[in-house]
Amino acid sequence: MDDEEEAAERARLSADNDSAMSDIEPRTRLPVSGSSCEHCIEKVRLESELFKSRVKLEGLLKLIKTMEQDYYNPVDDSEEYKTYCAEYKAIETELEKLRGKRNLIPICVELN
Repeated sequence: MDDEEEAAERARLSADNDSAMSDIEPRTRLPVSGSSCEHCIEKVRLESELFKSRVKLEGLLKLIKTMEQDYYNPVDDSEEYKTYCAEYKAIETELEKLRGKRNLIPICVELN
């Protein structure tokens, strides 16, 4: 074989090898629209939001408990206390919605 034929053969083998490798290693391919990888990304985003909401809830719950122990008077609820309780309930409701969304997302089977 002369040099041009050898170069052409190497290029063909390289192209065949690249094609075969893309079938073997799907992780190297870019995700396509509607793929399960998008579901994984959305699930991770929701998990992050859930975590942030739980942290807010813990902080508010501590504050509410402190107010109940130190300052609570059943006859005269302060506006601050009512505001914290309302905010707590709103975040708790949002957390439940996020959990529902997270549970609807299919689990990715290509996690290799």
